[in-house]
Amino acid sequence: MFDQARMAQEVFNLSKNYWMTTMEMMTNFQDQNEKMWNNLMEQGLVGQQEGRKMLQEWLTKAKQAREQFNRTMEDNWKKAETTFGSTSKAGK
Repeated sequence: MFDQARMAQEVFNLSKNYWMTTMEMMTNFQDQNEKMWNNLMEQGLVGQQEGRKMLQEWLTKAKQAREQFNRTMEDNWKKAETTFGSTSKAGK
């Protein structure tokens, strides 16, 4: 017999896992990008002090924005999971 609640839970889990994998990839990409720019700044390949300051601020703000976005999405996944779990239990 087809269990709609179980199927819906599996689809939800698949979506959540896809999202988490995407965020891990984005984090790894950003970390590597930051290492590259830091190396360029250390080796003096990125211009003047003002340019270095601007670049460092940009890297810091980009990382903060990613982390905030990730926290917001994790909170939303938890809320959806809680709501979804109570809805699927009520449907049984």
